[in-house]
Amino acid sequence: MQIPDVAWWLRDYVGPVNSALEELCPPGGATPLERAAFDALSVGGKRVRGTLALLWCEMYSGDYRPAINLAVAYELAHASALIQDDIIDRSEMRRGEKSIGAKYGLTTALLASDLLLFNVPKMVARYENLESRRLTRVLDLLGEACKATTWGEFIDMEMAGDGETSERRYEEMIRLKTSSLLSAPCASGALVGGASDEEAALAGRFGEEVGMAYQIQDDALDLVGDESDLGKPVFTDMRGGKKSVVLMHCMGRCGSEDKAFIRGLMNRTGAYSKPEIERLGRLIRERGSLAYARKKIEHHTEEAKLVLGPTPEGAVKSRLLELTEYLAARYY
Repeated sequence: MQIPDVAWWLRDYVGPVNSALEELCPPGGATPLERAAFDALSVGGKRVRGTLALLWCEMYSGDYRPAINLAVAYELAHASALIQDDIIDRSEMRRGEKSIGAKYGLTTALLASDLLLFNVPKMVARYENLESRRLTRVLDLLGEACKATTWGEFIDMEMAGDGETSERRYEEMIRLKTSSLLSAPCASGALVGGASDEEAALAGRFGEEVGMAYQIQDDALDLVGDESDLGKPVFTDMRGGKKSVVLMHCMGRCGSEDKAFIRGLMNRTGAYSKPEIERLGRLIRERGSLAYARKKIEHHTEEAKLVLGPTPEGAVKSRLLELTEYLAARYY
């Protein structure tokens, strides 16, 4: 699915979230810290987490607006996590621009990450009129998602230092690091929209499956994507020693010479040559590793669609299905 297939309606959800974020962190800040926070929120974000919160709220209330503060909270948490992720990975680029750490320095980047993150509970506090049991559940989901993301990042770092790892550990890592911050806004948005506990749990399962597909695709793009589309160099994860299901599958089907070649690409400080990039791309395709990853993506995508089965029919359900397809097939 190409981006224009969803863009015409996606703007209706992204626009209000962007407006609320800009009100919280306006452009033209007087200090580098304010400008760093604005840049972290403004550069090319898809607002997937915020949009999911709005859609699931609309699913059960008929109106996405009650979830705008929640959507902002999750976009703040995500932007904060991305700053830290780039610091850990020593990434110089993010979405075609300098990363916050590269642009403003490590200290300001860390403080900007804190500034964004500490605004998260302030946004949730605006639900003072929400039923106390629902508010408690929304707070718990948010806290669990942030905790899971932290553990996922730690496991990702551990895996980067391991000589060998397993697909099972990789899937545990992406379930924590990525799926948690897609599952929680779905479930929370449903709760704000008046869904039952069972319906909110269903929304959370949908977000988890979408998150798995999203991250596997993201990892594949790091190896075979187009730099002009990605907005950053390929092999960014490779440079940090990161493992993915594509690489694990490929190395499991390579001879000793090709394995040594792939290992030599890991944790590289220097530049990658065009022949190196092309050779790895050929290996990935010839060993069926890209096709293997696509099967994994399709499995999680189909699981997400199955979860949507019992939800109310209508425009929101159709849009969730469209978004699921787009996220699993995107090229940037």
